[in-house]
Amino acid sequence: MVVPEDPDRQAAWQPQTLVARAAVVSLHLAPGVLAYFLLRTSRQPLQVALGITSAEAQIGVIMTGVMLLMGAATFFCARLLDGLGPVGTLRLTGFFRFDWMAVLLAVPIWLAVLATSSVLSYENSLRAFIETVDWLAIPPWHFQRIDGFAQISPLLGAFALLANVLCEEMWFRGFLQNKLLFLGRLSWIVAGLLFTLYHVFQAPIAYPGVLGALALAGLWAMRGDLWSCILLHTLLNAAV
Repeated sequence: MVVPEDPDRQAAWQPQTLVARAAVVSLHLAPGVLAYFLLRTSRQPLQVALGITSAEAQIGVIMTGVMLLMGAATFFCARLLDGLGPVGTLRLTGFFRFDWMAVLLAVPIWLAVLATSSVLSYENSLRAFIETVDWLAIPPWHFQRIDGFAQISPLLGAFALLANVLCEEMWFRGFLQNKLLFLGRLSWIVAGLLFTLYHVFQAPIAYPGVLGALALAGLWAMRGDLWSCILLHTLLNAAV
């Protein structure tokens, strides 16, 4: 199966110089570095200033803010690099396309990821190893450590999860992945690895899930369908 013909993506800007290509790689990692920094420096000040809980500061303000920033960056960078307005950006990212075949593929791909992870049985060992690295370990206050989603309102949790899957998929798949095509036919593998590395703010949980990241990048490479990637991303998050 190959990506259907798509003039929107074919006309997109591609980095030609070493500097431009390095910048594209950096754009994959920058949001994760920002989230890592903000969680460690702004959590307590926001909690005190806004009179909210630690979970609300981390999920409702910092993480949701970073996700929305990625969504805004999609439009800003598409304007800057591709010369596209809002509608053109949505077309570029596949927002208006819907591929039933891709959506149907998302479920068996998810099941295959779960089955492969179970058979290989590497996730717990890798998670334990990452936790031994001080700057990658999840601190006691981290929203993943304190089950933060159980400590916020269902409405805020739903909005945070929606912002997460929609903005990440628009940014990483819809906008950035095709700009790695200079790497050749295996560019989707690099895209999946970069998406994994981006999650430095929750490395012990996200890094062992590299198969899921590769599955998302592979599904986009095969079909170029944003909504199937959003579905697969949601299923992967639910299984964590």
